Amino acid sequence: MVAYLKNNFFLLLTAVLFPFVVSSSYKNFSMMVTENEINNICTSKYVNSSFCYELLKSTPKIATLDFYGLTKFLIKYEYRNVSDALNQIKLSAGNATDLQTIDLCVRLYEDTLDDTGLILKALAAKKYFSVSDYISALNADVDTCTDELVIMKPRLEVLIRRSKVIINISSIIFCILDCYLIKEKPEC
Repeated sequence: MVAYLKNNFFLLLTAVLFPFVVSSSYKNFSMMVTENEINNICTSKYVNSSFCYELLKSTPKIATLDFYGLTKFLIKYEYRNVSDALNQIKLSAGNATDLQTIDLCVRLYEDTLDDTGLILKALAAKKYFSVSDYISALNADVDTCTDELVIMKPRLEVLIRRSKVIINISSIIFCILDCYLIKEKPEC
């Protein structure tokens, strides 16, 4: 019996491991974001549908991503938007009459940029609640700045619009976290 097992060890190992390899490959393949799932995300009641479809349908790379990859892509995309907004804020400082608001927004957006590395680390560690907390803090910072920009004279409409884009990206991330990664929202 021992000799038989010893001689057929690889055959036995293959027979035992094959179902696991096939099922894990299938599981990874089936986790790619589908057209139907993009529709579910973009029609969520908290997501700006037109923005969502424009972003997710215009980027061919998204069809090759799973939910983790899509979330990572969106976090990086949000980072670029925050970085662009920060640059616009700094450029506006010379024309602005309310330097306190500009300074506040610069601090808030710099904090947001600093947190991006932490967000990506939390995502990599599958700490989805932490990712959600960081994105919530990002939104609070953006909202605080936007609230100040709205009452500032002259109004910096470009920055207000950019802030809305950042918030829209966050809403897509929240939907993916809640409906597909954390999977705790029954209304998804």
